[in-house]
Order: sequence, then structure tokens, then C-alpha cells
Amino acid sequence: MELVSENKRQFDELGTVLMNMKDYLHNLELGCQELSVGFYGANKSQAIESLTQVMEGLNYYQKLLKSAIFLLKIDFSESLHEEVSIAVLFDRFGKIFASILETTENEDFSLLTDIIEYDLIPAISTSQEVLGIVQGRYEERVI
Repeated sequence: MELVSENKRQFDELGTVLMNMKDYLHNLELGCQELSVGFYGANKSQAIESLTQVMEGLNYYQKLLKSAIFLLKIDFSESLHEEVSIAVLFDRFGKIFASILETTENEDFSLLTDIIEYDLIPAISTSQEVLGIVQGRYEERVI
């Protein structure tokens, strides 16, 4: 019986966490748009620190999404938005993170800004769409 109440508590908290994550992803996307400018300035270390925080935030998003799909019983490979499943989205983030790490190590800041603008920001945008669908599934279960 205790396990059932623990799952219900987690499920109830999920709605709030999903809403907060929606706002967070929106702010993250806006921050990434400004981040590119930081790599053209003299103080690149601040831009790198901000990018590190973005990547940590996206790792948290992935953990949250894993918990949500477990609680909502969503198939990890189910296409949720424009043929993108959670598995595909996570794979995309893995490749983007690897590219970011490589270009940062090589200090290729021009390529790094391209990765942010053409890969990372669209992936965050897709994440918002996927999160919206997950929120919809949550709301269907609540009603």
C-alpha cells in the first residue's frame, strides 16, 4: 500500500515539475540565443561556464523526462513530435554534447556558435514540443 501512495505522490508532483520544466526550457532557449554572442567577445570563459550550465540543465531535463515517461507509461521509442521519439531526442543531445565538448577543447568558437545556433537551439525547441505532448498525456491521466 505504501508503494501505491508513493507512486501517487510522484504522479501528483509530476504536473508541477513538468510546468516548471516548460518555463525552464523556454528560458534556456532564450539564453542560448544570447550565448552565441559571448563567444565573439574577449571573455570566453563566462560563455563556456554558461554553456556548461545549459548542458547540465538539459541533463536534468532528460532525467525528468525519463521519470515522466516511466510514470505515464510512454514508450521510449514512440514518435511524439515530427517523427521524434524520446530516444531520438536523447541521441541528438548526446551527439550535440559531444560536438560541443570537441569544439570547446579545440577552441573553435566559430564552429561552437554554429553548433549552438543550428543544433542546440533547434533541439531545445523540439524538447519543448515533446514536453508539451508529455504534459498533455499527463493531463489526460489526471482527468
